[in-house]
Amino acid sequence: MRGRQLIGVLCLVLLAAGCASSSQRSGSSARTSSPKATPRAVAMPAACQSWHCQARQTRQLGNDAAVTLWVSANQQNFHSRPVLSLTTLGVPVQWWVLPKGDGWNGSLTCLAASPEPNCVVVDSLGMHASVGEMVLLRDGRLVPTAEAVADAPGMNAVDLDRDGYLDVIATVNDYTPNFAQGHNYWQTRRYSAGRFLVTGCALQQQGLAAPTQLLDGACPPSP
Repeated sequence: MRGRQLIGVLCLVLLAAGCASSSQRSGSSARTSSPKATPRAVAMPAACQSWHCQARQTRQLGNDAAVTLWVSANQQNFHSRPVLSLTTLGVPVQWWVLPKGDGWNGSLTCLAASPEPNCVVVDSLGMHASVGEMVLLRDGRLVPTAEAVADAPGMNAVDLDRDGYLDVIATVNDYTPNFAQGHNYWQTRRYSAGRFLVTGCALQQQGLAAPTQLLDGACPPSP
């Protein structure tokens, strides 16, 4: 009987020692973890400041990263351009002034999932054209990779082939006999290997919505 009591006491001692050791390890792990360092802020470009840029849309890209589209406050300023900013932990770490676009009529669409976060900025371009710019988030930086320009308004960014990258649905005109009297076509462009590639077209008809998959029909000749 006395031997059983002794064994029980030894078990309790060993159990207590194990718990203490586990607690010490947990405490040590908690002490060694540290908060993420605050990144260094990058100032807004002088051009954006001169256009009195305003934040229009912000999209979360995961891992504390977000991208914001900035547009000009003046819709008569034809020198302005769309601007993107990348923030980490809410701090702006990169700015990019896009090469094309009116700068006051843009929209931002993003996919944050794999294979990698990607965004398309669509903006009007002059009298009736439109432009789309693709950017990827790689190694904590925005990387421009592709551009699509169409001769009519109404461009949209959609992942039509479900590969995780945004594609473009554009509108093109056959100029028959001129732009005002011509016929508009849907035109899909698939993003692949850093380019927007035309896959096909379809005549726009009243009451029919934009395509939900890549087109393969004939396109009108370029003007």
